[in-house]
Formats: sequence, C-alpha cells, structure tokens
Amino acid sequence: MKIRQVSKMTAGAVIALGGIVLAGMIDTPHRVQAQENENNHEESLIRIGFAIAPVPLHLEGKNRDLVGLGSFIVNAQADCNGCHTAGGPPNFNYANGGNPYFLNHKPTKTDPTTYLAGGTDFGKAVPPSAAVGGFPNGSMPPSYPPDGYPIDPVTGFPYVGPDIITRNLTPDKNGRPEGGRTLKEFKEILRNGTDFDKIHPTCQSDTDPNIALGICVPPPVDGSKLQVMPWPLFHNMTNHQIEAVYEYLSAIPCIDNASSTPPTGAPDELRNDCGDPQLSRHDAAWDHRDVRTKARR
Repeated sequence: MKIRQVSKMTAGAVIALGGIVLAGMIDTPHRVQAQENENNHEESLIRIGFAIAPVPLHLEGKNRDLVGLGSFIVNAQADCNGCHTAGGPPNFNYANGGNPYFLNHKPTKTDPTTYLAGGTDFGKAVPPSAAVGGFPNGSMPPSYPPDGYPIDPVTGFPYVGPDIITRNLTPDKNGRPEGGRTLKEFKEILRNGTDFDKIHPTCQSDTDPNIALGICVPPPVDGSKLQVMPWPLFHNMTNHQIEAVYEYLSAIPCIDNASSTPPTGAPDELRNDCGDPQLSRHDAAWDHRDVRTKARR
C-alpha cells in the first residue's frame, strides 16, 4: 500500500513539474514578444523625437536614445514650449509665418530663438476674490487674500503677490537644464513641484516685508511649490521618462538672458548664463545635419 502511495505521489509530482515547464515554454515567447514590442515602440518614439526637434541638438557625451525620447515627450506630448516660450504676440512660440492658427500659414514652425527660454506671464497664482465677484460657495479658501492685506495701488484690489512667470529651461554654461539643476533636483521638481530658487515665498503675515518687494504670495498658496506648472501630472512619469526629458533639455541650445530686463516682479525667473559666447552651445556650428549624422552613429 505504501509503495503504491509513493508511486502515485511521484507520478503526480512529475505531471505537475511537466505542467510548470510547459507553462513556461508557452509563456516565455509571449514575454519576449512583449519586451520586443515595447523596445520597438520606444525606438519609434526616439525616431520621431529626433525628427520633430525644433532646434539643433548637441549630442556629444549624451545618451542618444534618451535625447530622442525626451524630445518626443517635450515636443509631442507635454508641449513644454507652449508655456516656456520667450515669444510674444502675434506668434508666441511659433516662428513668423509658421503659426498654424493663422490663415494661409506656411508649414508649422517653432521659433528656435525663443524655444524654452521662459517668460510667459500667467498672472497671479490666485486672483483677488473681489476682482472676480467672489468665489463660489464652499470654496477653500472662501476668499482671497486673508483679511488685512494691503491694497495694491496698481490694481486697486488687495495684494495677492507677483505674476507667475515661466522659467528658462535651457541649459546653463555647465550644460545643466533649467538654470543649472542636477538630475536629482530635476526629479524633485517634477515629482513634488519644489521651487529651489525660492523666488515667491509664502507671506508670513500681512506685514511681511516681502509684500513691499512684491515677491511673496499670501497663504494658503504654498510658495515653496511651483505654481501653474503641472507637476501634479508630471509626477506620474517614470524615472526613465524624467531622465529622458532631462537629457534632452541638456542637449538643446543655451539661451542667455542673464543681462536682459526681466518682467516686472520677476527678477530671477529668466536668469541663465551661457558663459563665453564663443563656447555657447547656441553656436550656429551645431546644425541639424550634424544632429542627423550623430544620430545615425
């Protein structure tokens, strides 16, 4: 009886093991195929990214695949230049004659001279509630700013802080994007909206000295966080995707506005030093033919 039981157990184990092996044989090709499809999908995005990059790219020392993927994210998905352009009316982020919203326009073309240089004015983080006829019932906060804040002589409404100006995202003289941010800092910006520049702190009270300077924002606005920027959405990106965006932004030309006149109340948003103009990666020597040649290597 024991021998028969052992035989049955052995046979069952063999059958179970065979089932596991067979399942692995069946499942493995699917996994390999899924991996290949994912790789092929990203390769196609990389190719598109290089094709749609609106500026010359400096690829020396860069991860080519990350640059291409980053270009796709920045230029085909996130429309970063739509907010971070330095261009104004009538064409804003588009080149003269290349605005697709106009009649009889030429092929759509981004203005490379203002690309990701920042400067778009989004107005106040939160407008005075009195200026909009009051907030809807149940709003949090119910009104803005808190009671006691002085009247802004320009608007005639209580002070609510400076206008929010988009930053210059082009790399600095050291090749780091967004005014010299490290990759670690860049991840923190996209994950948590951290403002490392501390340009617009939260007012500590209605007598905060920063009110006279026009730089702080009344609570409950959190001045330690970047306002307007959609980091609450970008924080869902994977590390790989954020690294790709960073690599792409480190490959675009530097736009130097370290000595330009900033928008009112925005003395620091646009500061970016490219260093020696003769060594700037905005140099015309970097052209699209050079990019395509290096991309094929």
